[in-house]
Amino acid sequence: MTACCSDDLFAQDPQFSQFFSSPLTLNAALTGNFNGTTRFVGNIRSQNADYNNAYNTKTASVDFNMLGNRIKQFDRLSLGVLFLSDQTGNKVLTNNHLGVSLGYLKALDEEQKRSFSIGFQASYNNKRFNAANALLEDQITSGGIINVSGDNLINNGLSKSALDVNAGILYQYAPTNEHLYYIGGALFNILQSQKGFGNNTTAVPLRKTIHGGMMSPVGYAGTFHASFHLQQQKGFNQLLIGAAYSHYLKDILNAYVELYAGAWYRSDETVIPYIGIEWNYWRLGYTNDINFSHQITAGQLRYSNELSLYYTLNKDRSGAKFKCPVF
Repeated sequence: MTACCSDDLFAQDPQFSQFFSSPLTLNAALTGNFNGTTRFVGNIRSQNADYNNAYNTKTASVDFNMLGNRIKQFDRLSLGVLFLSDQTGNKVLTNNHLGVSLGYLKALDEEQKRSFSIGFQASYNNKRFNAANALLEDQITSGGIINVSGDNLINNGLSKSALDVNAGILYQYAPTNEHLYYIGGALFNILQSQKGFGNNTTAVPLRKTIHGGMMSPVGYAGTFHASFHLQQQKGFNQLLIGAAYSHYLKDILNAYVELYAGAWYRSDETVIPYIGIEWNYWRLGYTNDINFSHQITAGQLRYSNELSLYYTLNKDRSGAKFKCPVF
């Protein structure tokens, strides 16, 4: 891969098409906002794999409730830990991220119909330039790649670390056990820490997001889900909006089984079909981005595959104990 170090390399945070399946990268206020006591989440995204493995992003997270006997009934205090690894250009650039989140959910009535959540996330980021995998401009000749680079970058792997803070809020309204509406907002890179290499350091732009959604029953065994995610970072603006239908399969091998199918649309002319299955405490989801733009360049989205996996301990199937969004 031909490499250079410029501000553009640090202008945009990693993102997921399945934003709803990566709660701790979506909003710190979602920490502990799930039906159960402990949640494990994993995400894998491979984007533009046919273009020298251009972008690969992986996350692993766990969040759980704390001090349940010491806070007010129906409130929740939760802690979460997130690890994210983002690799660009066949591992020429690697960004490793460790985040610790703290969230508090405040019930606004005893029926748990309304709640308000706030969350904070402290993050440690390390960006590394792997010189061994880089191909610099002065190595390319008319006869092929034969030169030894004279650039100091090729002989010195570079690393840059920084601390930052993210924060978010979330409001939920559940008029019944089957209906739920929610809306939230988040700020990322609040400290706007300096990132970059050598003299090419720059402040990471503040990222602002709004997201929301709803769920409503359809017949006896179906549920309609809809959600959106709007984000803005420097000159980058993006909207994701879509919906899914889930269907509960009764008495299948003495297990709880629910099937999901839907699609989301992203404002860069991308359609994102989604399929998923929930089996007892597990939920698996898959998307494949389909871009219909006629102006795609090598650095833009061509296609991507994305996989998400949930595991939730002590899930209450009745829905009466705790109401939370699925998408």
